[in-house]
Amino acid sequence: MFGTLRRAVLLSLALLATSVAALAPASGSDVTFLEPVAVSANANQAAAEPSIRAAQDGTLYIAAPTGLGGARVQEQGAGGDLIWRSDDGGKTWMYLGNYDPAAGGGDSDIAPDTGGILWGAGLTLVNTTVGISTDRGQTFKNNAVGTLDSVVDRQWIETYKSEPFAFLTTGQTTDMRIILSRLERVPGDYPVVSKTVTVSGDQEIYQWPGEIAVDERNDWVYVAYNTDGDPKDQDSIVVTRSDLALNATKRSVVAHTKGDTFDSFVGLDVDQAGNVYATWTERRPEGPKGRSGFTNSYVSYSTDQGKSWSDPVKVNVVMRTTAFPWLVAGSDGRVAVAYYGIRHRGPSPETVANQSRRLPKWKVWVSYSLQANKPNSHWTEVRAVKTPIHLGNICTSGTGCASGTRDLLDFFQVDIDPCGKLVITYTDNSEDVVGKNGERTQNNPEIVSFVKQAGGPRFYTEPSNPDIC
Repeated sequence: MFGTLRRAVLLSLALLATSVAALAPASGSDVTFLEPVAVSANANQAAAEPSIRAAQDGTLYIAAPTGLGGARVQEQGAGGDLIWRSDDGGKTWMYLGNYDPAAGGGDSDIAPDTGGILWGAGLTLVNTTVGISTDRGQTFKNNAVGTLDSVVDRQWIETYKSEPFAFLTTGQTTDMRIILSRLERVPGDYPVVSKTVTVSGDQEIYQWPGEIAVDERNDWVYVAYNTDGDPKDQDSIVVTRSDLALNATKRSVVAHTKGDTFDSFVGLDVDQAGNVYATWTERRPEGPKGRSGFTNSYVSYSTDQGKSWSDPVKVNVVMRTTAFPWLVAGSDGRVAVAYYGIRHRGPSPETVANQSRRLPKWKVWVSYSLQANKPNSHWTEVRAVKTPIHLGNICTSGTGCASGTRDLLDFFQVDIDPCGKLVITYTDNSEDVVGKNGERTQNNPEIVSFVKQAGGPRFYTEPSNPDIC
């Protein structure tokens, strides 16, 4: 009897140890990061929600919007979508100006192809500007009509190998459709729209238009988004798959969530083996009025080109409230998710500050797995930036945020350089003066910043460009 009891206890302890090991904090052999680098040089380069992309030749690009009309910059006439370039792996950054100065600044995104051509996109009041640069971001040739639909929201752009076309996805705000466009590079390096299709389902209302990813192994274009939830705030995470000509689209539901996904876009990427990954956050309120709740980041994967999806896995370990997860995939199963995180519990990132406890100090965190496409995958959470980048609440209500509370905007990004190291750009808003309740008593310009992986496992098992590593 006692032997049976002992075996049962040992089995329970072994199962507990396995569960804990599957989501573990960092150890000495884990990913580490260098000291951060400021990308913005002054208040006239104040921007937020920066995008980062690593080109095959090792060049790093960062783009970020200043707000329509240059709302964030001090100099009159400045603004638009700003762009920076680094030729030394992120040690220093060159400011290249704005790539859509006439009417842009609402949102930005960039994507280099494998041949060195850089594509850019920016949101205007009524459409999306798309541009092409053949001189590493120094100049762009722009088309102010980047989609055949009008009144659009939050565009994402992606290239395909070194082919003379790219893909753009946006939200159509008048009837809440997700639309996907194919962009062609015509003579003179001028981008035009050749086709636009609706990829969201009938009678479906998106909550945020999520990211786009192109599978260069199997020639698929994936688009992610989340739907507006039911009265219990249970949403659907959706990924669509289209061919390169946009002639056929298939839609699959990744997950029906147990909480509200209001706080973030759905991130999306494809690894070199063709596995697809999606990430998002969910509010999980607990207790009276959700005061002891969490906002967790989740990942699901597909090993059959988006036809079916794994059960979601929570990837934040020590952090109890997360915001703006962004996912990047490298070699088979090697995946990293970057997010802003704090140890405070709360029903959402918008309501974690109160006078009864210390002011929340948000930092940049990364959770990663080297076998993210396996059941019971091991995820490790590490801190990428040691010092706080934001104090108090993070407003995630978009244009519904009060003045001065939306300084981080709505996302930040992580990518992988050709040597397999993580590169991250984020918004540093730590210069604000914040009261105990999280109110901003002094609102200072935001700083676009950068941090790079120093050591630990790399996310390409072999460099994508050995000549520069």
